[in-house]
Amino acid sequence: MEKSEVCLSHPPKSIHGQAKQEEEEKEEKHDKKAYILQLPDHIIVEIFCKIPTKTLILCQCVCKDWHRFLSDIEFMRGLFSRTHTCLLVQGNPQIQCPWGWQIKHTHFLVGLKHKWNGNHVALKLCRDPIFRTGDIHIVSSYNGLLLCEDRLMGSVSLYISNPITAESLAIPKPSKIRFTNCYSGFGYSPISDVYKVVLINKPNNESKEPGARVLTVGCTTWRIIEGFEIFALSYGTHHNGFIHWLGRRMDSLGIFAFDVETEHFQQFPLPPCQFDMDNVPNYKLGVMKSCISLTVHSLNSLTVWMMKEYGVKESWTQELEICKNSGYCRSYYFKSVNFTEEGKVLILGRDGCLRVYFPNTGGFAWIHIDGISWNSGALVHVPSFVSLKDVIRG
Repeated sequence: MEKSEVCLSHPPKSIHGQAKQEEEEKEEKHDKKAYILQLPDHIIVEIFCKIPTKTLILCQCVCKDWHRFLSDIEFMRGLFSRTHTCLLVQGNPQIQCPWGWQIKHTHFLVGLKHKWNGNHVALKLCRDPIFRTGDIHIVSSYNGLLLCEDRLMGSVSLYISNPITAESLAIPKPSKIRFTNCYSGFGYSPISDVYKVVLINKPNNESKEPGARVLTVGCTTWRIIEGFEIFALSYGTHHNGFIHWLGRRMDSLGIFAFDVETEHFQQFPLPPCQFDMDNVPNYKLGVMKSCISLTVHSLNSLTVWMMKEYGVKESWTQELEICKNSGYCRSYYFKSVNFTEEGKVLILGRDGCLRVYFPNTGGFAWIHIDGISWNSGALVHVPSFVSLKDVIRG
């Protein structure tokens, strides 16, 4: 007599039972999170915006939940708007090799929310291996991203880089023009939510002709900008949805602003100061105190002009003047000047030394950063933890 097999099976769960189980699993997963991550997002932002950036970077390494949370685009947008600016320093620490001393370019992050005296500890940032050499020039910084030139044997490659996540994206080379013959600029359009790179010919380019090209980051095709033929005399500076260059159009000198959204140029007047075409490196276009600025380095002084009302000639104001006899710099040239949030002035001389100037007292202090023997570049930078793949389309 054959035995019949009895199949035992669990009764199907009701929809109510499934929902209850999913809710329990969700609560269990929530309970396993770090206590701080269980707080509402707006409270976490309040806490994190008070934490030094260097500490936040280390927080990413605590666990996967922390890393995931600090990489979330929406959360980071809220945090980014309140993150304190830092000084991104390109240093040259000397490394002992069997054949002698080797100079290696490395990026360091230095907090600006402390007193400028004595030595300062910097956070060394990892570099994406995509870069071919240590000869990297930072063109500009915006939204936590950098436009960088990688220079090797007379050739130049362009990259968009996030130094915090150590990610980089190579910019395709245009046809019929080399990066070495152009001054580049980097900007963002909040309307289209895209980043763009613009190239403007230098006066000494191979074709001897003016011209400009634009590329939407993430795409591969460069577009020629018609109807506004200019030569660039400086790298581009992003502000107010525009990228700005010192430039020349026919016999007219000025500041040329490129609208990142509409891709049209317009010309702004220079401040009422003497402009020497033979000493263009002594003029630096930048952004200080949320205004377009022009720093002028003459034989006798260093002067900072600011356009207090955007696009208005009459709003140019002389914000600062430092006389050479004050001893602020033994070198006759400078690489960069920036104001801190507290109103102090950071100066990087071409002698590789960082200095801070105190306008209220007229005093100076040398800035020494541990592990860096010489500074080849420095700029104010707001760090971002967001991955490049989440912000670059294409």
